[in-house]
Amino acid sequence: MNICHIVPIYLPGILPGCSKYARDVSKELTKKGHYVTVLTSNAVTGRGWVDPLFGKYSNEKEEIINGVRVKRLQTRWPITSSMYIARKTIGGLLPKRMSHFISLLSAGPYLSDFKNDFQEERYEIIHVTAFPFALVWLVQKACRDLGKPFICTPLIHFEDPRHENPFLWEVLRDATLVIACSHYEKETMVKRGIIPSKIHVIPMGINFEDWRNGNGERFRERYGLGEKKIILFAGIKDYNKGAIHLLQAVEKLRRGRENVVLVGIGLPTKEWRRQRSLLHETCLLDLGYVSEDEKRDAFAACDLFVMPSRYDSFGIVYLEAWRSGKPVIGANVGAIPEVIEDKKDGLLVEFGNVDQLASAIDYLLNQPGRCKKMGEAGRKKVVERYDWQKNIAIIEKVYEQVRP
Repeated sequence: MNICHIVPIYLPGILPGCSKYARDVSKELTKKGHYVTVLTSNAVTGRGWVDPLFGKYSNEKEEIINGVRVKRLQTRWPITSSMYIARKTIGGLLPKRMSHFISLLSAGPYLSDFKNDFQEERYEIIHVTAFPFALVWLVQKACRDLGKPFICTPLIHFEDPRHENPFLWEVLRDATLVIACSHYEKETMVKRGIIPSKIHVIPMGINFEDWRNGNGERFRERYGLGEKKIILFAGIKDYNKGAIHLLQAVEKLRRGRENVVLVGIGLPTKEWRRQRSLLHETCLLDLGYVSEDEKRDAFAACDLFVMPSRYDSFGIVYLEAWRSGKPVIGANVGAIPEVIEDKKDGLLVEFGNVDQLASAIDYLLNQPGRCKKMGEAGRKKVVERYDWQKNIAIIEKVYEQVRP
């Protein structure tokens, strides 16, 4: 099949979850002999959608990355930046539909050449992800004008007000097929009027081969962590991911434990930089973005993984922790209880409840045998349910339904 995956940012940029999803699916489909193109923006940072001075861009219009063809369309930053300014200044004064439209286009990236590319390339499958980016609506518009079918994986955060935009829901109503990553996501979409028969539940996955070589001792030695108990966080370090609450929870634990360290991997935010002084510097290793190899080493080194986020459509990092045999802690919201089985492969806590989070971490650190059992239960679940080599066959079947 001639397949096109469309995402807002791609390599060599730092990939959000939707782009990692497209990367992994594209790699697996390419291995199976399909011709896959990832269509994306020439901006490799979100700043590049609105700011040509400080944004970062790729000069490669077309290249091969990990065996996958990558094409980059020009980012129309004046449109995105002007919509962003309008949303910030007069968005609340406008009629609702116009305000929603401006909000959508301000999310970026605005790429205007979809229609020409679709006509020239003759893709059999057009698959776009994810909310709340403007490109999902732009793809829908181009496909509707050309009479082409398309698939959408929205990765909806139902608790995020940006994902309530009615223009995004028009995309789902118009899509030929929709891929949901959880039954929770499907059921909630159905309640909001999406036809059940067009929604296919296909969970995310990981590639087992990529996760065979994590070296925990190498990570501990590199950062002088010795025998310390490592609590790992990996993600954008903001309030909604639970990063601030985790800082507060570890600070509570530190008062009775001198051998605990929080390792934070991921892009910092202004809020994180303001709040990280809450935790004593001897108990925080703040790494920022790291390579995939070092990330695997960190998962191998940690005692448990914690990301108590306010909303997540799935949470692929939990799979990465389980593949490394580690227990996890997440928040009891959205689709997360469908991913984490409480008290079997991890623990669920109330989002924002610092005392409960601290107690959950303390419990696992005090129960190494329980930690090991939970981690092994998670590893078994990943093998059975979340191996891309198995789930990619389901995606192929969905594509066959759309293929002309």
